[in-house]
Amino acid sequence: MQNIQLEVFNKEFVDQIEPTFNISFDDISKAFKKIFEDTPLEKINIVFVTSEYIQQLNKQYRNIEAPTDVLSFKISEDMKESEIYICPEYVYESFKEDSFEEEILRLIVHGTLHILGYDHKESLNDSPNEDMFVLQEELLLKFKKLCL
Repeated sequence: MQNIQLEVFNKEFVDQIEPTFNISFDDISKAFKKIFEDTPLEKINIVFVTSEYIQQLNKQYRNIEAPTDVLSFKISEDMKESEIYICPEYVYESFKEDSFEEEILRLIVHGTLHILGYDHKESLNDSPNEDMFVLQEELLLKFKKLCL
């Protein structure tokens, strides 16, 4: 079992968008480390960003001129360091407060699975039975039990 280092940046963006966000980032970190303990991941940064910033990243790395909910990057090919960028504003506009907390957790899992090499062809809504989404939702249930 390896000890994954997880750092969360710009937490204030989450509070600005949804002040009732009730999950402690310490609980998120503990749950994340438990769920992904048997992976080669060593250091993950979760970075909350504005719509404008994630749109710039999306344009630069995916040639898509629009904001998105999550982008993930391997900083080193051996997965020693990776980053997940999440846009709380985009999430809130898509889900409002109804499932905002759950969606933030889902995006952390989703971004991590991409770093681990998983991919999908469609969206979760269009193709929920794709292998990556099935695993994502299984891990999300574990994540929620540990955090909520």
